[in-house]
Amino acid sequence: MRRLRSVGLLGAVSVIACAVAACGEGSTAQGSQAASVPTTTLPVVTLVTGSAAGGTFSTLGSVERVSVLPVAPGRLAPRLLGDGMLGPGSLQIAFRQFGSGPDLLLITGEHGSMTSWDPQLLLELGSYYRVTILDLPGIGYSEPSPHAETVPFLADLTAGLIWSLGLSQPTVVGWGFGGEIAMSLVERHSGLVWRLVLADATAGGPRSFRPAAAVSRLIASPSATMPELSRLFFPVTASAARVSWLTDLGQISPDDVTAPAVEAQAALVAKTYRNSAVAHDLGRIGIPTLIFAGSDDAVMPLGNARELARRIAHSRLIIFSGAGYASIFQYASDFVGELTTFTSS
Repeated sequence: MRRLRSVGLLGAVSVIACAVAACGEGSTAQGSQAASVPTTTLPVVTLVTGSAAGGTFSTLGSVERVSVLPVAPGRLAPRLLGDGMLGPGSLQIAFRQFGSGPDLLLITGEHGSMTSWDPQLLLELGSYYRVTILDLPGIGYSEPSPHAETVPFLADLTAGLIWSLGLSQPTVVGWGFGGEIAMSLVERHSGLVWRLVLADATAGGPRSFRPAAAVSRLIASPSATMPELSRLFFPVTASAARVSWLTDLGQISPDDVTAPAVEAQAALVAKTYRNSAVAHDLGRIGIPTLIFAGSDDAVMPLGNARELARRIAHSRLIIFSGAGYASIFQYASDFVGELTTFTSS
């Protein structure tokens, strides 16, 4: 499958299209096709003008949107209509893509958008990978889902994004709640992901380790500011790292994390602590898995990472001493070093 590329600007939005010949579901045929053979038109990508990062982070590119259809469990591509087009039920999902190399897909967590990732970390990752970051439905420029969301739905939608963008067996990094989505993705779509990386994550379920009630209330609050959230992400001993992260975020065009989206995500996260679906199927994760955790994480207590390492085969746990929920930002160089070694093996 070919990467979709920009070919022009139309009004306030640049429309990018790529049509390829179909040869079975989600694949492309070689050579010319007879007129009677239907063609598959890959989803159209739109470039959101005015969303380009500037200055130091200009190479992180602009926000784009693409139509995504959830992929049924056990499949690697969505079901297409007879003319090769996506059927009803697709959503416009916002993403950024930059760098070069093997595909790396980052899924953020609760009360976060793609602009929550540390820009300095993204720059470093772009030196080794073609990096894709996204906004979940209803966040930023992503279209909200008309139906109640579940972790399996978000996993199937992520599988659809991988197909729509033509990502080739990406390594998937799930941070926080994004880790649960990533685990569900691997459980439901075997063979789609090359390597799994979990950062300060939990599989949920009643036996998981929950944060303090005050922490849950703040991260679930639509009125919480980024400086307030940053004090959850970094321990008091890492104030310099926290300030640096906040300063760098100020150079990136922010996504609009609306109150309804925050409330919906908070309700879903609370539900995952009662639902054992992802935790029950951890044995289905058969690919190498690297787990990172901060020893002082107030949002995803360390016990969660230890439990993941115990239950996921072929996994390895790395604990960053004195780090919090943003452990991979606080220890960015160590994280990138471990990640590149892990994905090259």
